[in-house]
Amino acid sequence: MNRHFFIAVPLPSDIKEALHARCEKMKTDFHFKRWVHQEDYHITLAFLGQADEGQLQAVVDETRKNLMNVSPFELKIQGFNTFGRREYPRILWVDLCESEQLNFVRDIVYRDCIKAGFELDMKPFTPHITVARKWDEAFGKFLFEELLKEEFQLPQFPVKEVILYESRVEETPKYYKKAVIHLDDQ
Repeated sequence: MNRHFFIAVPLPSDIKEALHARCEKMKTDFHFKRWVHQEDYHITLAFLGQADEGQLQAVVDETRKNLMNVSPFELKIQGFNTFGRREYPRILWVDLCESEQLNFVRDIVYRDCIKAGFELDMKPFTPHITVARKWDEAFGKFLFEELLKEEFQLPQFPVKEVILYESRVEETPKYYKKAVIHLDDQ
């Protein structure tokens, strides 16, 4: 079994539940092949891929040290969007309001991962929560205009930690906490 790892911001249980309830309602109109289990909702900061324990411990130790004086902050969800071709998207995701604090934390995590020897994707950071994958083409083209009608906001939620997750793709839910890194951990 290949083990893959990533570092992400977890979502509080109440936000996961509200997001899941909304996605359940959307399934009748938005025909994606796979919907993400509510326990797997998160905001990825860095995808690490495969790694040995020493490399993982190095990035956890460095990130813990560098986030020690970063204060917790709040995030807010707003609306839906897609990745991939507009007519046949590969990912349905939930957008977040712009957050300088999230970008700052992501920059620290990214730098620490590179310092620990990880080769990371260098695409611009688009903070999001993946909720579904692979549009089912049997239902024709995806109508992006319909998605724009799905106005969606939830209350702000606190970010107090980042998590090193292990991905176990054959299980549901598939993401498991390997290490917790608290913000402002004094």
